Amino acid sequence: MATQFDPTQKIAKLSAARHPQTEQLLDLPLETRLILGECMMNISEVLRLGQGSVIELDSKPKEPLEVWVNDRQIARAQTVVVEEKVGARIVQIESPETRLKSMSRVHHDPSRS
Repeated sequence: MATQFDPTQKIAKLSAARHPQTEQLLDLPLETRLILGECMMNISEVLRLGQGSVIELDSKPKEPLEVWVNDRQIARAQTVVVEEKVGARIVQIESPETRLKSMSRVHHDPSRS
């Protein structure tokens, strides 16, 4: 059986070493998105969408998904099926230290306003 990497242990040690009171922050929920692809559509195209419509994206079929946490891309992943549900297998990811630093920076994405 393969051992599962648990980055929260390493991050917990990093956080607790700097500020013991911040360990409780590790339980805060973060918005996580997996992006299959994107496209631009004008209003008339959006209004014509209906059941069965197909939206053409800018990605290719075997390209990895983008994994975004709190408006920052942290990883790339492959689509997988797990017990009849869609999931994602991480294929490339930033270090726990880099992810922790990027989550602590204030970031405003004007496209999400």
